Amino acid sequence: MRSPMPPTPRLPAIDLVKGCAILCVLFIHSQALGGGPLFLYVVNQAVPIFVVRARSGGDATITSFYASRARRILVPMWAALPVWWALALGLRPPDVVLTRTLPLWHAAGWLSQVGTGWFVTVIIQLVLVFPLLHAARQAGTATVLAAGLACTLACVRFQLRLMALLAGLGPVPGEAQTFFNYFVFSPRLLAHVAFGMWLAPNVGRLGGTAAALSAAAFAACVAGAEGAAGGGLAPYAAALVPLPLTALLLAAWRLLPRLAGVTPALEWLGQSSYGVYLGQLLTHNAFVFALGLGLYQRHNLWLYTAALLAGGLFFVWLGESLRRVARGGIALPSPAR
Repeated sequence: MRSPMPPTPRLPAIDLVKGCAILCVLFIHSQALGGGPLFLYVVNQAVPIFVVRARSGGDATITSFYASRARRILVPMWAALPVWWALALGLRPPDVVLTRTLPLWHAAGWLSQVGTGWFVTVIIQLVLVFPLLHAARQAGTATVLAAGLACTLACVRFQLRLMALLAGLGPVPGEAQTFFNYFVFSPRLLAHVAFGMWLAPNVGRLGGTAAALSAAAFAACVAGAEGAAGGGLAPYAAALVPLPLTALLLAAWRLLPRLAGVTPALEWLGQSSYGVYLGQLLTHNAFVFALGLGLYQRHNLWLYTAALLAGGLFFVWLGESLRRVARGGIALPSPAR
C-alpha cells in the first residue's frame, strides 16, 4: 500500500528542540527547578513539544512506515521492560501492582504501572494513526489543524467525563490507572500532531517574524492559562501553550549562532532522545522503587537530575554497543533514535 509521505530532510533545529525537550523531561522527573512559571509553561511542556515536532514522514509505503517505527520504538521498549520487571520483582514497591496479565499489556505497549511510561504508550498510539492523519491532509492541512484543535479542546472540556469513561480500562483499576488512561488518551493531543504536520514543511523558513509572532502567541496563551481571560478559559489556553512554544524554539534555534560544545551536544541529545528517555525512565523507577517519593525531600535534586541523565546516556551507549556487537549477525535496532 502506497502512502503519500514524501521524504523529510533532517533539520538541525528539530534535533535541537528535541534536545532541549529531553533535558526538560529530566527536570520534570527530578523536580529540581521547583514549580514556578518557568517550570509550568516551559519545562513541563516537554512531552507535548515532542508530539508537536512530529515530521511529515519519509517512508514510501505504509508497511515500511510501520516496520521502521516498530524497530525504533517497540524493540527498544521491549529491551527496557525486562529491566523494569527485574526492578519491580526485586524491590517490590508498594504502589506498583503486578498482575498476571500485566506483561501482556506491557508487550503491547500499554505501560500501566511503569512510572513515566505513559509517554511511550501515547507515542505508539499516535504512530498507529499517523498515516490516517497524513492521508487526511488531502482535505487541506488547515482543515486537519482545525479538526485537531477542536478535538483537543473538546477533551479539555469533557476531561472529567472522559476520565470516568476510561476508568475501567487497563489491568489494574484504580485512581492511578484512571489518570494513566487519560494521559494516554491520544485524541487530546491531536492538535499538537496536526500543528506539527503544518509546521514541518515550514521549519526551514522560520525566521525573525515567525519568532516574534510565536512569542506573542506564547505570551497570550500563558496569560490565558493564568486567568487573564477568565478562569473558564484558562484550561483551554493551557492546553495550547506548547504550540507557539515549539514554533518559538524552532525559530530561535534557526536564528541563534552555533555554540561550540553546546549546539552539537543538544543535537546529539535530540537525535538520541528516545533512548535517553527510556534510560532515565528505568533510572527514575529504580530510585523511586528503592527510596520512595521521600527521595525528593532527602536528596540533592540537582544530583538526581545528573543521575537521570547518566542513566539515559548509559542506555543509549548500551544500545549502540549491542548494535556494534551484532553487526556480524542480525543487526539490532538502536534505542537512540
